[in-house]
Amino acid sequence: MTRGRRWTRESKAFVAALIIGLLIVSGIGIEGATYSPPAGPTHPRIDHVVFILMENRAYDQYFAGYCLVLSAFCNDTANGIAAGTREPQLNVSGGYVVPFDYTAHNYSIPDQSHVYNATIAAIDGGKMDGFYSAEGTGLNPFGHFDGSTLPIYWDLAQEYALGDNFYSSALSYSLPNHWYALAGQAPQEYFNDSPNSTEAKHTYLNEANQTETIQDLLNGTSVTWKYYDWALDPYQEAINGGVGAEASGSAYSYWNPLAARYESYDRYFADHFSNRTNFFSDVPSGRLPDISWVIPSVPYSDHPPDNVTLGEEFVATVVDTIEMSRYWSHTAIFLSWDDYGGFYDHVAPPRNDPLGLSIRVPFLVISPYTPAGTVIHTLGYFESTLAFMEHRWNLGCIGPRDCNAPDLMNYFDFGMSPRPPIFFDTNYLVDRYPMISQHFPTLDTTSWVGSDEGLTDTEAD
Repeated sequence: MTRGRRWTRESKAFVAALIIGLLIVSGIGIEGATYSPPAGPTHPRIDHVVFILMENRAYDQYFAGYCLVLSAFCNDTANGIAAGTREPQLNVSGGYVVPFDYTAHNYSIPDQSHVYNATIAAIDGGKMDGFYSAEGTGLNPFGHFDGSTLPIYWDLAQEYALGDNFYSSALSYSLPNHWYALAGQAPQEYFNDSPNSTEAKHTYLNEANQTETIQDLLNGTSVTWKYYDWALDPYQEAINGGVGAEASGSAYSYWNPLAARYESYDRYFADHFSNRTNFFSDVPSGRLPDISWVIPSVPYSDHPPDNVTLGEEFVATVVDTIEMSRYWSHTAIFLSWDDYGGFYDHVAPPRNDPLGLSIRVPFLVISPYTPAGTVIHTLGYFESTLAFMEHRWNLGCIGPRDCNAPDLMNYFDFGMSPRPPIFFDTNYLVDRYPMISQHFPTLDTTSWVGSDEGLTDTEAD
């Protein structure tokens, strides 16, 4: 390393320290508690974990009206927004906004800013009144879906468990949050935004190779795992790729951070990276790994402006595939969204450290040991899923975030008999909330398969 390069790194470290100091002074959010993970495996009835990570939706955008009162379908109330509530917002006429119901016309809505600066402005030191100004898209951030427009997600919550105190990990966009889900940390080069310069790419790759992830914990163990997104291209092709959500197998993929690590391309590890379509053949053929991350293609990701009914279809197909298989009675499915996407949420995130936590996102747990209609109020974030995997397979942990992450045990009752599978119809024209059909017909796993060809990098950030 040349002296000039060393000074560049030191300058960046100084700037990062300055930003951290400013964040601490600003007092963003509220202080979170410190947690101690349980010793040893605490969930022996789970042999497989499947984590589906969708895109860009805040909790209130999907579940603001869910279970606000007790009912036959709601065993507990959730922390949402009652109809007609006035939410304070800066620089808007009257000083407040009344969140409103979306209709089917809003299934496809414009993308909004959700990088670091916009996130900080939206949170506004925990007042949550900066969304109108930070987004600059009028009232668009304040619309939300309900059971009539988002029936599959509401049905999944009704039949299993929804967390209303679960947060994305990083005060930024997709790439840092995907890193945190796999490592409890992220390279700093792309934390705020994704510059395309050659120098920035080199710095990012160097930092990525120095960032410990769950991949390091899994290597050398007997635990099987796959990242269902893309099969990796040759390394030289990957590092010459563009920057974006999937970016045709690029090392700078927003949704596959492990693609930035040289080790991933070693012939001993490359088989861990598989096209998402293989998930639907691996499960029925008896090849489901112990741990799976399932990443949707762009049109099925819920990322604006893509149609959310396609995202529901993808999720339902993953869940139905597991429930129809021999793995159901020993599998936990985690479902979440990687960041808030610029959409409003009224709950101030706890402050874990200067880089998070970020804005609340939906989190659902689907398993045969999850009682129906469960609403969980205990704190959670992406590292909680990481810690669940680490505890289950005695992998140890990586750093402060995952080592001290709150556990997810409240989402399970391992004393109960495993629940039978429930079919979630992928046809949004016949889906209803509350669910009216729970039988299991023959499943067609081909209808959701789409192509990412023709999409530019910026269309999927």
